[in-house]
Amino acid sequence: MKISRREMLIGILTLFIALFGLTYWLGGSRIAEHKAIIEEKEKLLRQIQLHKRIIAEQGSWTNRLSELQSQLPVYDRKVSVTGEILKEIKSMADGTGLDLTKSRANREKQVGTLYELSVICDWEGELEELVRFLYQVNEQGLRFDIRELSVRPDAKRAGILRGDMIIDCAYRRSDEAASAN
Repeated sequence: MKISRREMLIGILTLFIALFGLTYWLGGSRIAEHKAIIEEKEKLLRQIQLHKRIIAEQGSWTNRLSELQSQLPVYDRKVSVTGEILKEIKSMADGTGLDLTKSRANREKQVGTLYELSVICDWEGELEELVRFLYQVNEQGLRFDIRELSVRPDAKRAGILRGDMIIDCAYRRSDEAASAN
């Protein structure tokens, strides 16, 4: 039996197509896995670059943190500061003409080396007094931050506003008595 050129060409072509199909069928899932691995590798390389930049900037971040912490007052660890902070907030309000009708403090929370105390204040006054009080709180820098503020008009008196606010107070503690800033 003799195989003609045409039959030989068809046989080789069929063998080539069968091998290609078999390779695609067996290697297709591996191609998808390989693409996923390449994408994951690129993602990890980007994360590594980001982490290297963060590590390189660690010194400046540490210096900045120390600078900001130095602006916070230091209180003795054994002394409760709730009363003093409430007096300071009341004093700022009295200085601006805002009437704090009720003030109460939540429990002190330690966040790393810092301490936080949330003070909830009910207030009433005119808009100008409120703005002056908010400006006074803002001038304190990191020490005080108003987390939440609600304002509504007083139904009985024209031009008077009422509301409540949550003031977060930050400070540090030490074992030795230190003077408050």
